[in-house]
Amino acid sequence: MTRYGFVASGGGYRSFYTEGVLVWLRKNDVPVVHIASTSSGNNIVLDYLLWDWQSEDLPPVLTRTIRLNAGDIFDIFSNFRGLRPQLLSGGTHLFSVDKDSCRKSLQLDDERRRTLLAQHLATLRWDIRTTNLSRRQGRFFQVNEMLSRVDDRSLDAFMDAFLAGITTIPYFKAVTIDGDYYIEGGYLDNTPLRTLFEDDEVDEIIAVDFTDYDYHRELDKLYNANSFLLPLNSIDTHLLVSDMQLTLPNTRIFAQATLINGMLAAMGKTSAEIAGRRYYAKPLHVLRPRDLESMTISFKDRSAQKRYFELGQQEAEALFKTS
Repeated sequence: MTRYGFVASGGGYRSFYTEGVLVWLRKNDVPVVHIASTSSGNNIVLDYLLWDWQSEDLPPVLTRTIRLNAGDIFDIFSNFRGLRPQLLSGGTHLFSVDKDSCRKSLQLDDERRRTLLAQHLATLRWDIRTTNLSRRQGRFFQVNEMLSRVDDRSLDAFMDAFLAGITTIPYFKAVTIDGDYYIEGGYLDNTPLRTLFEDDEVDEIIAVDFTDYDYHRELDKLYNANSFLLPLNSIDTHLLVSDMQLTLPNTRIFAQATLINGMLAAMGKTSAEIAGRRYYAKPLHVLRPRDLESMTISFKDRSAQKRYFELGQQEAEALFKTS
């Protein structure tokens, strides 16, 4: 049976599409043996690994989110990542993140969920992609090693890596680990494929690419907006710039993946060592949903999370029907 690696890219609440894909794969017994994630993809993967696959229809946080209840949406926004607004902001970041509140809201204080997490990590490998800003280089945190034993001490270290992997500045303060500043992996690599290409246990890779977005249209809206809307236009422009910075590099990442496969095919090899790392040829299946919005929580359209989740399921099914 084909064993799959899966990439959970960042993308704000676009990641509900990613969770739709993961849920479809699980419910259709598609073996996923290695997951790499960054940014909001980390939230999705953790929710997936805390899911009781045998007795629950959907992952726990997803269940709350797609009920479309206003209280649930506020709860997700304020507590899912332990967010706290800065009462006396110094202008460096808008929110602080309380690690204990975040751990609790993610249900990592629940012994049953901890047991499920340990059981699921025994069946697959999970890597979190971050950016070490102090050293200007990317870093993968190997969750299986960090959580070889799931207890308070190991979860405390895991939460540092998890929060580093979802921290976007200037919205949040950079996370400090061993004296270095860390932010999310999307600044260097929003679609972390590398460790999947290095894993000889992975036969094929499924990835989600959110770059199919009409930036031209969005810029037209901003440039032609009424000047009296300056504060709102400024916020929307800032969000759009952040989205471009974190998403457009996907184009380069996929080009590199195609190049690796092409080089190996040209050499007639199934693997090769490049710069001290061994890469394996792997078919790459890319899902490219069109024009999904990136805002973490939509107050304008509360149905978006559910629609994106359902779209992910539909397109995962279509992928396997045509492959």
